[in-house]
Amino acid sequence: MRTNLEYDSLYDPHNHDLLLRTCPNIRELGGYVGEYGLTQTHRFVRCGATRAISTDEQELLRTWGVTRVLDLRSRGEEPRATCPFSRTSWATWKNVPLFDYDLSAPAMMPVRDVDNYLVTSYLRMLTNKKALRDIFAFLSQTPPRECALFHCAAGMDRTGVVSMLLLSLARVPRRDIIRDYALSFGEPDDVDATIDALSGKEEAPTAPYTYILDTRVKTISTVYDSILAAHGSIWSFLRSCEVPTEQLDAVLGHLVG
Repeated sequence: MRTNLEYDSLYDPHNHDLLLRTCPNIRELGGYVGEYGLTQTHRFVRCGATRAISTDEQELLRTWGVTRVLDLRSRGEEPRATCPFSRTSWATWKNVPLFDYDLSAPAMMPVRDVDNYLVTSYLRMLTNKKALRDIFAFLSQTPPRECALFHCAAGMDRTGVVSMLLLSLARVPRRDIIRDYALSFGEPDDVDATIDALSGKEEAPTAPYTYILDTRVKTISTVYDSILAAHGSIWSFLRSCEVPTEQLDAVLGHLVG
């Protein structure tokens, strides 16, 4: 394997980061303490665009255990042509479009009322019941001790929503679910300070991207709380989308077993 990164130093457990250079915003869903125990590493990995990932780092992910890749982008984003995992012999690749476009693309972001734009778009994603069923059908087939990677264009919006659903199944605390999402938009200390500021525990950070962090934390908090208010739990929400119980059991078991 031709790489300067050693396998044992690939993972930063404090921030759940996988330390790759050519695959942005890549993190583990392992290492969180939920009601069912600790979420396991080498089971589910989230990331941004895979277009530029090097051959060496593809091999690192293969060594990490990745055998299945879920691409959440729309057909118009040409997922098969732009995700190199669709052409590997060792990974099973599937495209399940969760939303019509990349919400965080600069051309799509509104000048005003960003909070409402994002919340409305995320809730619209979550009405895509067929996509949710296809996502959980694919993830539930991940073999024991192997890893599924899921991504969109930036690893922020569509990927962030799927990560929220997975961590919520494991009954990971609300704060950790919000933090996992917000790490796509700021440094860990600033993320923690923003979450604490919005809960009244301390003053807001003064980083240049404070407004973005504040907006994003409010967005995922509103979406998460809205689902729980309507359904009581993420499990119940997914069952309302007709995701089979056995698939939810399989995904949960893979994450915490």
